[in-house]
Amino acid sequence: MNAMRQRLRWIVRTLSLALQAINDRRRALSEYFRFGIAFRQMAAFICVGALVLAGNFIFERGVLIEKTTEITRLPPAPPVSPTPAPRALEPPAVAPAVAPERHVLPRENLLLALDHYERAVQQRSSANTEQSEAAYQLATADLDHESGAFIAQAEAISGKSLAKLAASIKTYRQHGETLVSMADQRHALLNQYSMLFEQLYARVNGSLKGAWKLFGRIVARQSLLQLSADLDELRRSAAALGTADSADSPEIEPLLNTEQVVAKSLETGEKSLRRSEGDAWYTAMRDDFAQLMTVRQSIMELNAPTHQRFSEVSQETTSVAALVPSKIDAPPANPLKVKGIVLDKAARLVSLQLPTAFVTAAAVAPAVIETHSVTTRAPQDHGKRALIAWLSVAVLVLLVSITLGTVLSIVRPVRRLRDATTRLAHGESAVRVPRGGIRELDTLAVAFNTMADELTTAKAAAQNYRESLEAKVAERTEQLQELAEHDPLTGLPNRRHFFALLNAAIERPGSDGYHIGVLFLDIDNFKYLNDSMGHAFGDRVLVSLAQRLLEATRAFGFAARLGGDEFTVVLERAASIEDISVAGRAVVQAFQRPLSVDGRDFIVSVSVGASIYPEHDRDPEALLKAADAALFRAKALGRGQLSVFTPELLEAAAVKFTTEQGLRRAIERDEFELMFQPELNVDTLETALVEALLRWRMPDGRLATPDQFLAVAEESGLIMEISDWVLRSAIEAAAHWYHGAWPEARVAINVSPRLLFDNHVVDRLTELLREYRLPARCIEIELTESVLQTGPATIAALESLRSHGVAIALDDFGSGYSSLASLEQLPLTRVKLDRSLIAGIDTNPRSAAIARAIIDMCHGLGLEITAEGVERPEQFALLLSSPGMYLQGYLLSHPVGRDDVLAARVSVNRCAHELLLRSQLSRPPTKVDSKLPHQRRLTQAG
Repeated sequence: MNAMRQRLRWIVRTLSLALQAINDRRRALSEYFRFGIAFRQMAAFICVGALVLAGNFIFERGVLIEKTTEITRLPPAPPVSPTPAPRALEPPAVAPAVAPERHVLPRENLLLALDHYERAVQQRSSANTEQSEAAYQLATADLDHESGAFIAQAEAISGKSLAKLAASIKTYRQHGETLVSMADQRHALLNQYSMLFEQLYARVNGSLKGAWKLFGRIVARQSLLQLSADLDELRRSAAALGTADSADSPEIEPLLNTEQVVAKSLETGEKSLRRSEGDAWYTAMRDDFAQLMTVRQSIMELNAPTHQRFSEVSQETTSVAALVPSKIDAPPANPLKVKGIVLDKAARLVSLQLPTAFVTAAAVAPAVIETHSVTTRAPQDHGKRALIAWLSVAVLVLLVSITLGTVLSIVRPVRRLRDATTRLAHGESAVRVPRGGIRELDTLAVAFNTMADELTTAKAAAQNYRESLEAKVAERTEQLQELAEHDPLTGLPNRRHFFALLNAAIERPGSDGYHIGVLFLDIDNFKYLNDSMGHAFGDRVLVSLAQRLLEATRAFGFAARLGGDEFTVVLERAASIEDISVAGRAVVQAFQRPLSVDGRDFIVSVSVGASIYPEHDRDPEALLKAADAALFRAKALGRGQLSVFTPELLEAAAVKFTTEQGLRRAIERDEFELMFQPELNVDTLETALVEALLRWRMPDGRLATPDQFLAVAEESGLIMEISDWVLRSAIEAAAHWYHGAWPEARVAINVSPRLLFDNHVVDRLTELLREYRLPARCIEIELTESVLQTGPATIAALESLRSHGVAIALDDFGSGYSSLASLEQLPLTRVKLDRSLIAGIDTNPRSAAIARAIIDMCHGLGLEITAEGVERPEQFALLLSSPGMYLQGYLLSHPVGRDDVLAARVSVNRCAHELLLRSQLSRPPTKVDSKLPHQRRLTQAG
C-alpha cells in the first residue's frame, strides 16, 4: 500500500511539473505567435479550401468513370458470287448518281455581325465620340469578315454564286455610311448653331453688364434687358431642333415664335441700340441672328432624311438577314466521305485492294457513322466516404474554434480599451490598458498607453509654457507703458508723437519743392478677426503688422499707430505725386504676403487712403482728415486698395446724404417692392422655396438693388423700419400662396443683424404669423456671418426662433473669416453657398474640389444646402449629382413679382427638365446606370 501511495504521489508531482512547463511554454508561444485577425481568418479559409480539394480528389478517384468510344462502321458489302481474281485492275464502272446532301450552314455569326453593325451605326450617328467611332469601325470590319467567310463557304458547298446576298450586304454597308455622314453633317450644324447663339448671348450679356453702370442710358438698357430675356427663351426653345422634322412639327412652333420675337426686339430697339452700343454692334447682332436662322433651317431640312434613314437601316437589316440561307444543297459527288476524310474510288481500290463490287456499293450508299457509349461504374468505396465525413467534421470544428477564439480575443481587449478611455476622459491620466488579445488590438493598447504618457507630459509642459508667456507679456507691457510717445503694444509712435513728427517734416528747412504724403491704413475686417480669434490674438496680429509696416516704410518715411487697427505712414521729401502713389501701392502689396502669428500663417489685407502736402492742405489735422476720407473710398472699392484724396470724395458724401433722405421719403411713400427668386430642389426638380429680395422703385422709375442703399440704411438706422416692412410683406405674400394655389409655399427673408438686436423681434414674428394664419415652417430667416458680431443675445434670439419652428439659413457662406465658427455657434438649418464658390466649379478643378468639400461637410452636419449664382448649364450639370441640393440663379429664373411666382414655378420646372435632358445627351454613353432617381424616372417616362 505504501509503495502504491508513493508511486501515486510521484505521478501527481510529475504531472503537475509537466503541466506547469506546458503552461509556461504556451505563454511563450502565445507571445511569439500572437496572430492577427487577417491571419486567423486566412487560416480558417485555407482549412476549408483544403477540405474542398481533398474531397474533390477523392471524388475524382472513386466516382463514375464514363468513357465514350466512337466506332465507325461501313455497311456490309452485298453478297456476290465467287469469281476468279482479276487479271488486272481496270477502272470501275461509273456509279449511279447520288441524291444531293443537305448542309446546315453556321449563319449565326453573320446575323450577329449584321445586328452589331446596325447598333454601331445608330450609336455612331447619335454621338460622334472616340468610343462610338471605334465601335463603328470594328462592326464594319466584323461584317466584312463574316459575310466574306459565309459566302465563300456557301459557294464552296453548293457550287453556286450568292451574288444577290453579297450585293445586298454591300448596299446595306453603303446606306450605313450614308447615315453616318448625314448624322455628322447634322451634328456640325447643331454645333454651329450653338456657337452662333453663344456669340449673340455673350455680346448682349457683355453690353448689359456695361449698361448697368450708365444711369443716364435708361432706354438702351431696357432694350438690352428685353433682348437678353428673349435670347434666354430662345435657348430654352432650341432644344426642339433635335427632334423636329419640319417647320410644321408642333415641337418646333415655340422656337419659330421665339425667333420672331427676337427679330422684332432687334427691329424695334434698333435706334436705341445703335445709339447706345454702336452701329458695328447692332450690325453684328443682326448678321449673326440671320445666320442663326439659316443654320436652323438647314438643320430642319436635314432632320427628316436623317430620321428616315434611321428607320430604313433598321428595316434593311431585317431584309438582309432574310436573304441569309440556313441550309444549302450540295451537288452529287462520287468521293466517299467518312468522318470528313475524302478518298477517290480508284485510289481506294488500289490502296485497300477491295473488290470492285464492294467499292461500287460503297460509292452508291453513303457512309454511315454510328456512335455509342460504353459506361463502366466503379465499385462504391465506403471507406473514402467515411474519410470525407471525418475531414469535414475536423475542419468544421477547427473553423468554429478559430472563430470563437477570434471573437474572444477581440471582445476582451475592446472592453479594456473602452473602460480605459472612459477613465481617461474623466481625468485619470495614470490609467493604462493591459496588453493581450490579437495583434492589432495589442498594438492599439500599446499606442493608447503611449498616448496617455504623452498627454500627461503635454499637460505639464503647456501649463509651464502658459505661465512663462503670461509673465513675459506682463513684463513687456509694463516696459511699453513707460514710453510716453510710443504705442505700448506695437512700439510705434502714438497719435501725439505722429503730429509732432509731421509738423517737423512740414517745417523742416529745404522742404520747398518736395511733396509730403500722409497714408492712412486700416486692417480689413479686423473686427471679425478679433471676435473669432480673440482680442489677445488680435493684439499679436497688430504687433506682427507693425513690424511688417516698419520693414515696408523704413526706406522713405516713418509709421505710427493712431489707435485700434488704424495706422499712418508719412512719406518725407517725395519728389513727385507719383512717388507717393507708388509707395502707397508698395504698402498694400507688402501685406499680400502671409503674416506669421503663433505659428499660423494667414493674409491680412489693408486699405490705404493718401493725402498730399501741399496740394490737398497744409495743416496736419486737415491732411489726416483728407487721408481718412480717401481710406473710406478705398474700402468702398473692395478693400485691399489704395485711394488718393480727390474733391470728388466730398461729392460722394453728398450722394450718401441724398440717398439717406431718399430712403426716408421712400418709407413714407411706400416705394419699396419685393421680388421673389425661386430655389430648385434637384431631387424633385420642383421649386422648393422662393427668396424675398428687396427693391427700391426710385422716382425716375429705376429699380435700385439693396447693395446701392442698404449700407446707408444700416448707418442711418433706417434699416429697422425697412426690415419690419420686408418682414410683413413677405409673410403676407407667403400667406397668399399658402391659402391659395401653393399650400407648400416657403419664403426666405433676409434680415439685418440689427433687427435681431431688438428683444421683441421674436414676438413680432410670431404675431405676424398668427395674424396671417401662417405656419412657422413657411418662413426661413436668412442671415449673413456678420450676425456673430452682435453677441450672445442675438444667437439666443435665433435659438428662440428655431424653437418656434422657423428655419434659419446662413447666407453668403464661405466669404468671411468666421464661416466655420458660424456653423458651430448658430442654430442653422440651411447653408447658402456664396456665388464666388460656384462661379468656377465648371472651369477650375480647385474651385470644384472646394465646393465639393463644403457640400460634403454640410451634409455631414445635417444642413440643407443652396448653391447661389447658378448661371451656366455646366454648373447645373455638376451640382445635379449632389443629392439634397437647392439651386438658385439666373439660369433657372430671374426675380419676379408676387403675381408671377406661380408661373415662374412652372417655368423653372420646365427649364430644369430641359437642362437635365441636355446634360444627359451631352454625356458619353455608358453601360453603368448611374442616374439619380428622378433622372431614371424622367428617362422611363420620355
